[in-house]
Amino acid sequence: MRIGLLSDVHGNLPGLESAWRAMAEYAPDITVCLGDLVQYGPSPGPVVSFIRSHGIETVQGNCDRAAGRQRRDCGDSFENPHWRRLAREYMEWTVDNLSRDETTVLRNLPDELRFELDRMPALFVHGLPGRPTDGLPGATAHEVYDLLLSRNGCSLFACGHTHRPMVVRRPGGVLVNPGSVGGGTRPGGGTFAIVDVENGAETEVDIVDFTYDIRALEAMYRESGLPELFFRCSRLGRDPRGEWHTDSPYHRQEWAASPSW
Repeated sequence: MRIGLLSDVHGNLPGLESAWRAMAEYAPDITVCLGDLVQYGPSPGPVVSFIRSHGIETVQGNCDRAAGRQRRDCGDSFENPHWRRLAREYMEWTVDNLSRDETTVLRNLPDELRFELDRMPALFVHGLPGRPTDGLPGATAHEVYDLLLSRNGCSLFACGHTHRPMVVRRPGGVLVNPGSVGGGTRPGGGTFAIVDVENGAETEVDIVDFTYDIRALEAMYRESGLPELFFRCSRLGRDPRGEWHTDSPYHRQEWAASPSW
């Protein structure tokens, strides 16, 4: 069985459309989105509509939860107070630009999904079980990963939130973070994961890079009237909470030199 994993779209419709086209080449049997459909991007409503119309199984991210409850604070941590203030303004704009039906969809998304995949129990969440604003730790003791698998009764554990792709193999199973569609994981692009599960064989995981039309995204930001900060994150590979996802000095220098709108 083949599973496609998307996560953290963050209102980036060109990114979602490109990820979907790229993923279709792998012909997954099921596609799961690990949450955060909205916030930081200019197309919250169209993203929700796309997910619904394409039948993508989706869990609720912390940004979805906040928007569904019409709150301004999604619980994310930021590197500086200015970005936190901007994020609150973005969330207010996001809530105002969702229809009642779209807000209801976000509010009713499940906290988790569980499937049996070729006799392999699989758990899909946004962050960590019961803690959507926490992510899979990248540098920790192996026992932490083992505990996540055993305590949650799964052999495949999939989560997002950090926007950093990650695959951890342990004797009890596999832990996967597919990265993000719209969270600045790649400059002008993102990542998703393809997971192949076959009873009696080792689970295969591929992290796939893709790019999207950054000019189309820029036009959507400009039309929305939103500040350019989070568009620059998508273009240059920076997390909308402040952390860099690229080590390229070129992109960091361009960030410092880029004028604001």
